[in-house]
Amino acid sequence: MKNKPWLRYLLVTALKLAVVVSTALVFYLMYLDASLSRVFASERYQAPALVYASETSIYPGKRLTKQQLIRQLERLSYQRSTNTEETGYYSHAGSTLMVHRRPFEFADGPQMSRRVEIRFDGNTVQSIRDWSSSAALRELRLEPQLVGRINPLDNEDRLLIGLELVPNLLIETLLLVEDRNFYHHSGVSPWSVMRALVANIKAGRTVQGGSTLTQQLVKNLYLTREQTLWRKFHEAMMALVIDYRFDKNTILETYLNEVYFGQDGRHAIHGIGLASQYYFGRQVQELTASQVALLIAMVKGPSYYDPRRYPERAKSRRDTILRLMYENDLLAKSNYIAAVETPLVVRESRRLVEEGYPHYIDRIRRELGKIVLPPDWHEVGLKIYTAMDVELQSTAQKALAAGVPGKDMEGIQGAMVISDYRQGGIRALVGSTVPSALGFNRALMALRPIGSLIKPVIYASAMTVSDKMHLGSRVVDEPVSLEDEHGKPWQPENYDKEYLGEMLIYEALVKSRNIPAVRIGLRVGTKTLVNYLKAMGVTTPINSYPSLTLGAVELSPLAVNRIFATIANDGKYQPLRAITSITTHSGETVYKASDTKPEPVYSTAVSYMTRYGMAGVVSQGTASALQDVLDGATVAAKTGTTNDYKDSWFVSVDGDNVVTTWLGRDDNQPTGFTGSSGALQVTREVYRQAPPRPMSLRPVDGVTLQSFHRLKGVRIPADCQQAVSLPAPPLSLEDDINCNAEIEQKSWLERLFGG
Repeated sequence: MKNKPWLRYLLVTALKLAVVVSTALVFYLMYLDASLSRVFASERYQAPALVYASETSIYPGKRLTKQQLIRQLERLSYQRSTNTEETGYYSHAGSTLMVHRRPFEFADGPQMSRRVEIRFDGNTVQSIRDWSSSAALRELRLEPQLVGRINPLDNEDRLLIGLELVPNLLIETLLLVEDRNFYHHSGVSPWSVMRALVANIKAGRTVQGGSTLTQQLVKNLYLTREQTLWRKFHEAMMALVIDYRFDKNTILETYLNEVYFGQDGRHAIHGIGLASQYYFGRQVQELTASQVALLIAMVKGPSYYDPRRYPERAKSRRDTILRLMYENDLLAKSNYIAAVETPLVVRESRRLVEEGYPHYIDRIRRELGKIVLPPDWHEVGLKIYTAMDVELQSTAQKALAAGVPGKDMEGIQGAMVISDYRQGGIRALVGSTVPSALGFNRALMALRPIGSLIKPVIYASAMTVSDKMHLGSRVVDEPVSLEDEHGKPWQPENYDKEYLGEMLIYEALVKSRNIPAVRIGLRVGTKTLVNYLKAMGVTTPINSYPSLTLGAVELSPLAVNRIFATIANDGKYQPLRAITSITTHSGETVYKASDTKPEPVYSTAVSYMTRYGMAGVVSQGTASALQDVLDGATVAAKTGTTNDYKDSWFVSVDGDNVVTTWLGRDDNQPTGFTGSSGALQVTREVYRQAPPRPMSLRPVDGVTLQSFHRLKGVRIPADCQQAVSLPAPPLSLEDDINCNAEIEQKSWLERLFGG
């Protein structure tokens, strides 16, 4: 050593460098441990809010045809087959439908798969039986359809799943192909690196990677894809830290939720949970061996092995994976042969959500802003369950986009809202004649005069103010001179500028006469009308001017729908909502719409009489053009037209829903449409595609059908020529007079207000 000072110098220098490098490495690992562990523990990935439509509940006696149910099953990606042993398949013959319902995490908890036989009797479900036990079932719930995603942070989509839901076959195959020693290395596998190096040297190109699943996960989560030694070193160190700090199952679960599977437009599909739905329309726990093999094949390159663009390449890679599964005893020979012979079948659509519903999603976003959510919800993901009826929503969008048949719709816009008035759920909402673009959501934001839609509110309010008021009461359709809010003369007119003299309230409502509504509305009081409108959910300013009696109040289509939902719901008001409940991706309840007690605005008897009058609007009044699509079903309705034909309104009430349709121009120019020639025609097409359930007109407590003189508003015998049968509070027998109504009777206005 004395003769070789340079060697000693080299050794000392190397030792110093080793100390420096080791110290730097220790501090580097400490830094990674402090920063990476915290981030990995709480912010591994961002999960969106997945939006679901309402679930379908099927029960004996439900009005539903076999074809309607088949359409719904196909929207849920169920496939027709003669064999329904696997979930997600259906078959039918005659009046019988066999369905193997998928498992699903409903808002109120999970339900397992179930194979059932459903029998139909014409347009009605006759029976439902469990296939295995033949037991009669009271109800079958179909999983709701995914209709949208909300992710304010990025365009990565995933459905977070726990490791316990992933089939063992998928896990074992993934480890077999990507990282056989996953449970035995410390995040980095030197042997895998050497094996890959040898394979690549032999091939003269990169044919095999040496990265472990942990390294792949680190690269996907935190690093770029640049191929440099520093990045590979950084990746290896991070993998060591992750493996040291977290157990293998946590790392594997994170990988399964992070791995990339391709693009749905601008949305990246991440994770095995969402990928199984995107490619197969199935839950991850339903995947077959061939489907498992295809997804594992795509891990290597989702674009290169895209089964839609390169089916032969994808099938070849899938079959290679299947062979590995068989050779490593993951598949029996018979199952392997069956899987290899299975055609490559994936969903045809490249979109996870088949049809866009931007206006309904806009409503959901607005409701979310009023709900207290966990501040870190994007780390656990949300499932938002809604009241949307996909078939109604799609039908409404198409009908509004098509407009009025045979008419020029250039420059004319529109909106439609459909609600379930008993539950208070918004079943469909469209804010434009261009349903694919959000823009200005007219269903929520367009404030337009409602015209004659105010008349049912006037008559319902009057019948509430006085229990002597009913549809058989007499009113006068004659010119009237009044003062407006500025003290100036005001002479309202009827639409046809004619006057019909004496008539019943029923006829005035059916024929939408202006003067009777003005007379009664002013006697009731405009301030009283304002109070009733506010009690039915109107929050925008309302001027209590005399012109209010002709509908000079600007409301949105949603606000109009709320008003008529109150009348339809036996006079009880409840807010309309799109969101019914919210859970995390793992099923933990975050929010549930409260079952608030509806607030009474009108009595059951008053709301019934109002609906009865509105049913006359369809059977013999301004909405009679609707009859040809109703197939005899009873529906109540009201048309609305504003000055110079600027706004065309139509509201209808059937046995389940309130449908509100508006047509108009954004620049407030005339459309040329009345309520019946415009908005009614759009609603007519909705009813043509989705026939309504009939509304009941059976008299309620406090009301009986009685005979009235069609001009004078007094009771007369039922066999009189001038008799018309109408619901009214029970009247004493002494009010009965002869057929000519010779007894002098004061009008309802005279009896109530004097004069």
